Amino acid sequence: MQRNEGTGSSNNTQSTGSFLVDRRSYLKLAGTAAGSAGLLSGTAAGFTRRGIQFDNTVDMVADAGCDPNGNEPCDAKIRDAADDYTLLKFPAGEYKLTEKNYIGDKTNVGFVGEGDVRFTVPSDLNRKVLVVDGGTGLLFENIDLDLRASGATPGLHFGADDNLEIHDVEYIGQGIHPNSDPRGNGDGNPQVTNAFSPIVRSESGTGRITNVVAKNDGLMGAYNSGEGRVGVWIGISHEGTIRLRNCQFEGFPNNGLYCSRTGGVVQVEGGVFRNNDITQVRLSSRDSYVENAIISADLDNSDSPNPNDALNTRGVRFEAGRYGFGGAEVRDCDVSIVSTTNSSGAVVVGSDGADHSVFGSRISVEEDKIRGFYAKAPTGFGNRNPPPEPHTATVRNTSVTGRSNGAEAVRIDQRDDSAVTGCCINQTGADRDGVKLYDSPNNVVKDSTIDVPGQQVLSPKSQVTTDNLTANGSCPVATQGAGAYLPRSLSIESNGGRFSYQFTVSDELGKSTARGATIDSNDTIIESTATGQGGGGGTDSYGFSGEILAFELSGDASVYLDGERVNPSSISGNRLTIEGAGSRADYTVAAGGALEKSTANGASINDGDDQWGSSVSGFVVGGRDSYAFSGGIAALQVDDSATVYRNGQRIEPDQYPDSVLTIEGHGSGTPYSVAANDILKKTTANDASINAKDDKIGTAASGFVIAGRDSYALSGGIKSLDIDGDAHVFLDGRRINPDEYPDSILTFDGNGSWTTYSFAVSDTVDEYRGINSSDSIWGASAGGGVGSGQDSYAIFGEITRLALDNDARVELDRSERTITIRGRGPWTPYSFRVSGSVTPVRVNDHEDIHDDGANGFVGGSRDVYRYSGELRSLVLDGAAITTE
Repeated sequence: MQRNEGTGSSNNTQSTGSFLVDRRSYLKLAGTAAGSAGLLSGTAAGFTRRGIQFDNTVDMVADAGCDPNGNEPCDAKIRDAADDYTLLKFPAGEYKLTEKNYIGDKTNVGFVGEGDVRFTVPSDLNRKVLVVDGGTGLLFENIDLDLRASGATPGLHFGADDNLEIHDVEYIGQGIHPNSDPRGNGDGNPQVTNAFSPIVRSESGTGRITNVVAKNDGLMGAYNSGEGRVGVWIGISHEGTIRLRNCQFEGFPNNGLYCSRTGGVVQVEGGVFRNNDITQVRLSSRDSYVENAIISADLDNSDSPNPNDALNTRGVRFEAGRYGFGGAEVRDCDVSIVSTTNSSGAVVVGSDGADHSVFGSRISVEEDKIRGFYAKAPTGFGNRNPPPEPHTATVRNTSVTGRSNGAEAVRIDQRDDSAVTGCCINQTGADRDGVKLYDSPNNVVKDSTIDVPGQQVLSPKSQVTTDNLTANGSCPVATQGAGAYLPRSLSIESNGGRFSYQFTVSDELGKSTARGATIDSNDTIIESTATGQGGGGGTDSYGFSGEILAFELSGDASVYLDGERVNPSSISGNRLTIEGAGSRADYTVAAGGALEKSTANGASINDGDDQWGSSVSGFVVGGRDSYAFSGGIAALQVDDSATVYRNGQRIEPDQYPDSVLTIEGHGSGTPYSVAANDILKKTTANDASINAKDDKIGTAASGFVIAGRDSYALSGGIKSLDIDGDAHVFLDGRRINPDEYPDSILTFDGNGSWTTYSFAVSDTVDEYRGINSSDSIWGASAGGGVGSGQDSYAIFGEITRLALDNDARVELDRSERTITIRGRGPWTPYSFRVSGSVTPVRVNDHEDIHDDGANGFVGGSRDVYRYSGELRSLVLDGAAITTE
């Protein structure tokens, strides 16, 4: 098998397919991973990321020509750029894929997003949009797949002999095929593309998959005779070992993880798998397992459009079809069946499943007649032969709790040498039995607590040894709810009376059973806002990430944040509400911290509002839009017909800047300058930083970004904008092209007497304000005169030459980096300032020289300075020049 050891080439400029990638392109990428030795290391001659060696990088915008705004397809450019030992780098943006893109037989090829990167697809696309297979060494990292176009069901397929590395990928949208119908009604059985298909083809090969998230929220019942959409499909072509760590798959109609039809190893560690139809996690082969995961069917809290049409919401299913694989295990998991219309069990061994085990787990069953563990008779299914022996079922150190009525907590049929040991079963529903073994010789049930209304152990046609069984005791309870895996917790606990609440967080939010809470279907979550009520000593609990932006409580309750009791007023936060008056009113809002949509004050949450970071643009007609936020209001612009309220008090939008400009770095150092027509001030909006390296004077500022963000609140629009490097610019959350704005505005301000001037630039000059018949523009140069007014020009490029004449003459020569002031007899004062530094070349004793400028006089001689950066201002005997 070919290994991914690299060529060790030391060329600074290397051929990459049809693209030329130089050392500077690599250094820009390396800068994004500074301090991450495990991710990216090496030199320009060869570097590694996630353990895969690369020699070349391709910037998919600068080098390959992809459109980062998602308007033009990028398919062919991706196919052309992908090559051996080559990393394709996608700057922040959206990249349109419109067809199946096959990239085969490559050694060490990678795809990495820098910042917020998404692949988008057109409506009704139902195919794998990226298939990379047949080689060895494959990386796909920090690129999301946006399937929000109507009817889109795209998939990703990644195969390699070895070194498969997939990290930090999110599927955004529902993935509902337009012809799918619940339970196959009408034409409801189309073949729908699976979301994710990873393969390791060599038996000795390995693959690592971390933080892949797909909250599909698709149609339940759309199994489509086995052709419905699967979250993760790993089939018979997989022969190596794949480890899925901290992944999340929800709402798929045809299994969340369908990984049972392979003899290869599939190891699931951590993560959340909930509200998928058919099964949450499906495994079979030896050395495969699911460990430390939250697995749940809770259709009362499903975001699918038709949860009650679900066919069979099992937790874990062991089966191998006709292949006969066995040996997979459940380890230290929380498996719960909370609310569902149909389920054959929390953990089920199918009739074509061989030997399987559950160790150290917590199983909870709340719905009637559903078993916690059910090992069916190994007779085969349909025309399939029985699985090969052994057929043993083992349940060890595992609890089964809940209120389920009828049937048994654990049932094992026709499986010799099975064992239930060290377990704790506490089922409180009527007619519930503990363990039933049917037609199964040589079995054992021992060292367990079995507290049920019915019989502890039933053994028709079986030989069962029982020992050390007790009938009462407390059992570990499975963690339930989507919020259980989130890092922070919020609980509202009744003090005896009724209470109601609403709150909004800055990131993810889900219900949980922390502090003994129950999960109530009457409590709702819409995006990041929860609304609920309770009483009678009950508790509502939630898990969340980020921060609480707003919290409102009415009634008699105590509040616990991260386990500590808090005063509700300390987390009350801020809300902004825009109320329409009947006609359309557009608005933009930006917060200095986090910002999330809210249903506060009767507001709606819809897709018509466009949010990026903590900036949002939207509109209201006759209703309301509300936002919870932190960090203050950075910018607010609202059409006059709407009314705005902050925490219930009416405010005037004119009190705030009307826009936020954000400059986002992408690895290489990028200097910039910006000027506004009215107000300009620094802000932390859109996760930006404020530091001393950024220089602001009046309505102009200059700074430098590498991999972070700088943001400015402004009013009156952008006057000028100059970006010198690899950075993206956003205005009110929408990406803009800096080339559409002047790099600077050059203004000549007269002192009353006639002053003439001329200048040239590296690109073009346009008139900006005050230009009349005495002034002329010739492409890249201009000249004129000013008395008591102002002449302003829009400059595209850099000022290369400038002269100003009255009682003295100033000459700027960019090629020599000099500023010369020539006297004409009378003493004439001058001063100037640059964005860089100033060094005297020839001056007299009257000059006061600073780091970035000088003040002085000239008579009949001349003063000469060398400078770096750009000219910012110059005053000659009262006549002034400014650039901003």
